[in-house]
Amino acid sequence: MNHQRRIPLEGCVNFRDLGGYASSLGGTTKWGVLFRADSLHRLSPTDSEVIAGRLGVRTAVDLRANDERERVGVLNPTLGIVEHHVGTTDRTMHTYERPDPDMANRSFGQLYENMISSGGERFAAAIEVVADPGLWPTAFFCMAGKDRTGCLAAMILGLAGVSRQDIVGDYAATAPAVPAIRERSLAELPEMAKVWAKLPDDITNAPVSAITELLDIVDDRWGGLEGYALEFGVKPQTIERLRASFLV
Repeated sequence: MNHQRRIPLEGCVNFRDLGGYASSLGGTTKWGVLFRADSLHRLSPTDSEVIAGRLGVRTAVDLRANDERERVGVLNPTLGIVEHHVGTTDRTMHTYERPDPDMANRSFGQLYENMISSGGERFAAAIEVVADPGLWPTAFFCMAGKDRTGCLAAMILGLAGVSRQDIVGDYAATAPAVPAIRERSLAELPEMAKVWAKLPDDITNAPVSAITELLDIVDDRWGGLEGYALEFGVKPQTIERLRASFLV
């Protein structure tokens, strides 16, 4: 069977299947059960037929903040996809009157570290949903499908025993979609331009250095992605269940 990593859609530009990655635990990750994406609020009628119909997605995990959902919209409830809102932060950076002045001096990987540590319990809650095979096929997403989604994808793949090289490659595969993601984000949230200007120059891209630095930090602080997940409340049986169901 021919499998497709990137699913071409009209409203989403970064919808990808997490199947087909070799695991050090044996086997490969299963195709057609876990998907990562940019925001699903933009789905066209044709996209909806693909996602809810051909792919059979039953569950969606929205990692966006409340204000993002209020400003730009949510997944169409008529699709019959059960949505779990697990915002990894309460509100987006552009809504803060006094943003952290140290942000501009942090590397991209350090910004990711801050995100997954301050939002650790929420990422753990997202893992609990995404790793439940009883809810599959599942798609998880944020606004761009790059940062919050990229970190969660790295966690899921890492827990499944996927190699560091493939985790980095999966993150970097967002790069071709970045121009379209940037254009759409600014059209919907134009104030983000001011936020981006105060952050590292590569903040709107998907540089390999960002995820490699984060993985190094996770190794140093938590002893790896499994240690991170357990620290913030992911159940050991959840990890075992993910491996048993996601690897074939």
